[in-house]
Amino acid sequence: MRLHNMGMRISRFLSSPIGVALVFFALAALTVSFARFTGGVAMVWIAGAQLAGRLVTIPEQRWGPWLLACLVASVTATGLFGFGWAASVPLALINIAEAAAAAMIMRRITLAFWPDETLEWVAGFYIGIGLIIPLVSGACAAMVAGVTNDAPFLENFTHWIIGHSLGLITCLPVFRFTYSRWSRGRNCLPNSESWPFAAMVLGGFALLTTAVFVLDMRALLVFPLLFVVVGSAMLEEALIAAMPVALILIGGALTAFELGPIALMDVAYGDRIQFFQLYVGVTVLAALPISCERSRRLAELRRMRERLAELEALEPSPY
Repeated sequence: MRLHNMGMRISRFLSSPIGVALVFFALAALTVSFARFTGGVAMVWIAGAQLAGRLVTIPEQRWGPWLLACLVASVTATGLFGFGWAASVPLALINIAEAAAAAMIMRRITLAFWPDETLEWVAGFYIGIGLIIPLVSGACAAMVAGVTNDAPFLENFTHWIIGHSLGLITCLPVFRFTYSRWSRGRNCLPNSESWPFAAMVLGGFALLTTAVFVLDMRALLVFPLLFVVVGSAMLEEALIAAMPVALILIGGALTAFELGPIALMDVAYGDRIQFFQLYVGVTVLAALPISCERSRRLAELRRMRERLAELEALEPSPY
């Protein structure tokens, strides 16, 4: 019980404006320091998905403290580690607006389509969050980079779109799941009775991913993808959310250290990292519709059981 209470206190802090801003700053500083391979905008971006995942769980009229705290965090990260202080404020405004727009679209499509029309929800997620928002924010950011640092427009526009689009597609569902659980006073772990099975599944996936990204056979990349796709049709939500995280941590680390099939590609280092992002994004894109359809069917099954229980309660007793 003491560990549970401590976990709840930590989750409440991490969900607060200060906690979200600290995580946003850490993610932004890491990607801005590591992923500006050509000296332009970061080619990897996760912080926007993290902020959007928190905003999705909050009514829009209460977004102010989170937006303001993360705006300060973004300005600081860009000023210290990125394009410098001249570009920090406009780029921060673009980053925060991008995250808010993604959260707004996520809330709208969920209200309109979830859980009965999952294909429409997936289409709205792909087109609105994965395409339109990065296109608009990328154009604005590339103009800011060009004006403040004389950076080439097309190169930064392309890198921004790929990094931010794949960051939102890959990580927004994970952060949304995490903050949604925390906002309801629950942890992100599987049910305690299923821990042995969860450890076996995640351990097997971690071993498979490590083997694939240590070996130099590019064809083996299909196996982690298939594992995630099949798992999304059979496993509980906590395990589904954990698998892309494990893939990013293990595959991303090995690729960054120039190990595995992607690291051996005959392209620039930054392009290899973005290809890994694309690989993870394709994995999530392939698994997301299956996971959504599974959620829809489970919701239908719950409604059928509730309806049967109501009908049984209305039937007169034979005695």
